[in-house]
Amino acid sequence: MDSPDPNTLQLCLVSHTNVGKTTLTRTLLGADVGEVRDAAHVTQFAEAHTLLQTETGDRLVWWDTPGLGDSARLYRRLSQAGHPLGWFLSQVWDRWTDPAFFLSQRAMASARDHADVVLYLVNASESPQDAGYLEPELKILAWMNKPVLVLLNQLGAAGNAEPQAAELARWQRHLGAFPVVRDVLALDAFSRCWVQEDALFQALAPHLPDRFLPTHQRLVAQWWQLQLRRFRASMAAMAPALLSAAEVQRGPAAELPEALVRRAAQCQQALTRALLDQHGLHGEAGHPHWQALEQSLLQVRTPVNTTQAGLIGAISSGAATGLGADLMSGGLSMGVGALLGAVAGAVTFAGAALAANRMRGVEVPEAQLSGEAWRELVEVALCTYLAVAHFGRGRGDFVDDGAPALWQNVVRSVVANRQDELAALREAPQAPGAPQRLAGLLEGMALRALRQLYPAMDLGTAQRELARLPPPTS
Repeated sequence: MDSPDPNTLQLCLVSHTNVGKTTLTRTLLGADVGEVRDAAHVTQFAEAHTLLQTETGDRLVWWDTPGLGDSARLYRRLSQAGHPLGWFLSQVWDRWTDPAFFLSQRAMASARDHADVVLYLVNASESPQDAGYLEPELKILAWMNKPVLVLLNQLGAAGNAEPQAAELARWQRHLGAFPVVRDVLALDAFSRCWVQEDALFQALAPHLPDRFLPTHQRLVAQWWQLQLRRFRASMAAMAPALLSAAEVQRGPAAELPEALVRRAAQCQQALTRALLDQHGLHGEAGHPHWQALEQSLLQVRTPVNTTQAGLIGAISSGAATGLGADLMSGGLSMGVGALLGAVAGAVTFAGAALAANRMRGVEVPEAQLSGEAWRELVEVALCTYLAVAHFGRGRGDFVDDGAPALWQNVVRSVVANRQDELAALREAPQAPGAPQRLAGLLEGMALRALRQLYPAMDLGTAQRELARLPPPTS
């Protein structure tokens, strides 16, 4: 049946009961609609939600339907609906004796009448050969006479690319024997990424009537705008926290390492909280990844102790050896030539220590994250972004499960390619425009990481749409 409004595109989500329809609906809508419980027939009525809407009035409507229970019996009842006895059993008998079964029939009839494309969600953790309900439900989908896209749910933790690809191939092979199925996609309700939503929207186009294609294009453009605004805001929100962690800390030398570790942990918590806010998620900011920072990743600079310098001078009888230079410069060798230049004209070694302090600009002990530590903190931030971007709202409160090895390797490679620019920002974290420059740098690295994780990602569209948005702000 044709859509009553040519500017409204309607998708209907169906599945066997308790597979995760409402969880996926919550994730895509970014709202706590419906009820999520580990039980059969939690959703009892077909519910329509506006997933996207353009300024010109185009709408993408998403229908969440009751789960299919006794699929073989349901198919028989639907097939008999045109006969008088079948009508009586469906509309009278089932209504009073088996309300859940009656609602399933109503949901399928509603999907047939309103949907332009049907999305069939399956539990990918099951073998398709072992899912006894699969064949009768595919018959129901054929009865609806609508194009069907199969979505694979419950694919396991995000980041397991090879097992997920194997599952996708297995389901594609099995469902290839059913003409009603037009495509099979991975879209996990618990760990999908927004990039995969674009793959779904692009997969719709070949199965829509020509009159819907302009509407589809406008809706997809609107979707890109919404996603990339959030993406840009996320990168801009992370930048100030990262720059704060890169600032030089001053104070008693014995307290500086702990202070740096505390600042890095606060950075991790602050940027995680900002990301959760941008994505409409709740939950704790997670355990900081930086509670046990290696001492080797800190750079501590202390003033030269004048008493110590005088003692060294007395012991070494005026010889500025390499060992003496190291000790006098607070553990950081300046080189013999630089040290001799500093002591020129000084009467005593204590006076030379004061001259060295002035040359180094160190009046009180200070410390900063090393270049290696700074890059690692940026890597942690990008992995945290990936964790938040993949977290399905239907799971409940956000939990940081840690970054999969695949994410870590990809992020490490993209950060290594921009290490010179990151080093410059570390040297001047409080310079004017530093938050904007870091936000732009984070954007480029995050997009490259997403492209490596999802090779089908339309990186060109992402870059073009970002160029149209206002520059990053903090």
